Amino acid sequence: MKKGFKITQAVEVTEALIEYRDTYNEKGKYLGFENLNDLYTMQLGTCTDWTGFPRSGKTQVLMELLLNTSLYYGWKHLVYFPDVGSNVEIIADLLHKKTAKCFNPKYKNVISDQEIYRQTEWLLEHFKVLTKADVKAKLTPFEFYDMAASMKDEIQTASIDSWKDMSHPYNEYGGYAMYLEAVLPYRNQTAEDNNLHIHTVIHPKLTEKENGKRKAPTPYDLKGGSEWFNSGKCMITVHRESTETTIADISVHKVKPRSCGNVGFCSLQFDVEKLVYFTTEQTVNGNVKRYATERSKPAKIEAIKPPTPMKPNKDFDINNRIEPQGKVENWEEPGLDLWQ
Repeated sequence: MKKGFKITQAVEVTEALIEYRDTYNEKGKYLGFENLNDLYTMQLGTCTDWTGFPRSGKTQVLMELLLNTSLYYGWKHLVYFPDVGSNVEIIADLLHKKTAKCFNPKYKNVISDQEIYRQTEWLLEHFKVLTKADVKAKLTPFEFYDMAASMKDEIQTASIDSWKDMSHPYNEYGGYAMYLEAVLPYRNQTAEDNNLHIHTVIHPKLTEKENGKRKAPTPYDLKGGSEWFNSGKCMITVHRESTETTIADISVHKVKPRSCGNVGFCSLQFDVEKLVYFTTEQTVNGNVKRYATERSKPAKIEAIKPPTPMKPNKDFDINNRIEPQGKVENWEEPGLDLWQ
């Protein structure tokens, strides 16, 4: 028998087959949004690839879903997010999402010192934020996956944002395509063997325009696209038609295992002030925002009110903000610059 291979014996898989039958229709973890739940749930032992153009919202979607699994199920995460920024910026975004309080003192909902002290300890208990101690340090995907495997008793997920920030020894494999044929199956096997969910954010190539708007990318628009799709488990695009909209279109292109969800499309809207997503729902009392909520708890809803007219303020740029609601004093509303 070739080294590294074996023939499966019945005694090795019988119990696993019974468990597979009994849990065949069980989905992964509910992530807070009803419209997303039919398409995508987060299950251990598999992987998700995320793509979208810069500032499309893919990072914000992923960060919110990871945070929700911590809030709902106590999940813990290893995150390597150099594309987001420094460790302070990464933690600030997560705290903003958890508290609905921002870090810019010119805005009304600025976070207090007490909240920073109180919330940071909880956050870093659930998010293991990996950063470079040496600017020259390099990390390959193989090394990251091995690190995640070594922490399997401490975490449920491991995430890279983004793929371009990793060190890729593709010349050792005879080129990029051959390298993907090696590294992606290694990732998949690491997730399966260690009961982890591994997330990867990958930037796409530019797509053609239709009617003046850039087409949403698909997994085939990634460098080495066919290899990504062939080896991928769950594959998702997050897309905004323009930088002026707060609506993120989420397309699920592939789902494995099948119980995780279905191929399809849904939309989430971004609350720039709270740095979280919501869906809009029509009720007898008017339209409301429905924020992500644990299934066993009452929904978090907020009435959508028409914007209140206001006097021009020369201290801010009207093209880089959302219309405020309610009385405006010496503060501003967050702008779309917060979008990742």
